[in-house]
Amino acid sequence: MVFEPVGILVHRKACWQLANGVVHGTLVMKFVMADLQVCEELPVMRLLCFLIGLPGVLSAAEPTVVSFDDPLPFGQSPVDYLGSKTDDPVARLDDRLKRGEARLEAVSGRGYLDAVLRSLRVPISSQLLVYSKTAVNQRLIAPRTPRAIYFNDDVSVAWVPGTRELELLSVDPRKGAIFYVLTQPAASAGAAPRFHRRSSCLACHIGRTTLSVPGGMVRSFLVESSGKPLEGYSRVTGTTRLGNRWGGWYVTGDLGRVTHMGNLLSREENRRHRSESSFRSSLKQLEGLVDLSGYLSSGSDVVAHLVLDHQLHGQNLITRVCYEHRLGRRSDAEDRLLRYLLLADVPRWSGLVRGTSGFAKWYQEQGPRGSDGRSLRQLDLSDRLFRHRLSPLVYSPQLAAMPEAPRGRLARRLHAVLSGRGVRGLETVMTASERAEVRSILSSTGAELPVEFRVSCGR
Repeated sequence: MVFEPVGILVHRKACWQLANGVVHGTLVMKFVMADLQVCEELPVMRLLCFLIGLPGVLSAAEPTVVSFDDPLPFGQSPVDYLGSKTDDPVARLDDRLKRGEARLEAVSGRGYLDAVLRSLRVPISSQLLVYSKTAVNQRLIAPRTPRAIYFNDDVSVAWVPGTRELELLSVDPRKGAIFYVLTQPAASAGAAPRFHRRSSCLACHIGRTTLSVPGGMVRSFLVESSGKPLEGYSRVTGTTRLGNRWGGWYVTGDLGRVTHMGNLLSREENRRHRSESSFRSSLKQLEGLVDLSGYLSSGSDVVAHLVLDHQLHGQNLITRVCYEHRLGRRSDAEDRLLRYLLLADVPRWSGLVRGTSGFAKWYQEQGPRGSDGRSLRQLDLSDRLFRHRLSPLVYSPQLAAMPEAPRGRLARRLHAVLSGRGVRGLETVMTASERAEVRSILSSTGAELPVEFRVSCGR
């Protein structure tokens, strides 16, 4: 039996959540037994946090050296994750609802989903469909009724037919991922729609999968016909090989020779995939597999998959670096983040990949671009995701809100790489022409970057 901490570190095998300096509520432990992951809550006594060795860490002159996936005391100041003050898109929308400046109209069968996506500017083309029972609504999720996820740069919205609540992840630049629910009209007893934070989401959204910080995650599990997960990978990122991705997800697009674990709905199909890896890898539509007449879109776009895999892990890396600095800890998280931003370990494939929903067009139209039209959001898709060798996450509000010290260290090392100087082998990630292209884009979009990341034309 292997235990995975999911909250505040008290003991190597047990974690408690903190509020106002007092341990209370439940002890939440996640463990793996055989092929099943189980989240279990146990009552605990109220204890003062000073009894568990936390005092003084913030005042230490030198940061405490920790491992990359060690739990962090995110509930205490200065992170104060559990505090009520947040600054994220869902919190701002909720404020508008409270003041009467916004309204959410319900639609038959989907409730507030359509209105929420419009209000948060989340494109329908981002729809992704997951049928593995790896989320809270396991009773509702199945290959015939997949859970739909919609996202943009800062928000993810999840819905499944028949759900009482919409589930939302919204990124606060300082705190990272914040989790909310919105009660659907059929379950609200006539109450006005309001978003509510749901701390119980942390039972699964904090752990090694999310780098021990509150965060989003993508998993890849082969399933049986009911959607019950059998085997797979608990963390999928922008560096995971495509052959290991998307188990338990529908995937649509023209994928050429690219193979993956998606679109497999039974043990028999899993066995066929092992001997015929291209089985169901390239599907332009899902007709015959699932009836999507009640959903907003008819697909689960491969390009949206690729972008979400990259985005969620990158956001978790940024959150990890920020938390460590604010809490007086230090691991190799900054090194890992720099490699990730430089796309140093991204997988390559052979042949052009095309989506089905128009998400690629929407994605490339967002964000800053130079006078010549070039942008870090431009996609390649012929043998990798991005055309240019630097992640568009450099424009994220999270990076801009990162404490000055780690942000400055990252920027100095990035400038060294872009100048071709040695930085632990990262200078070989780009060719001279690729460095020049990235410098040109950063120079012409400097107003959208943290000041430390800006470059001059001649640099």
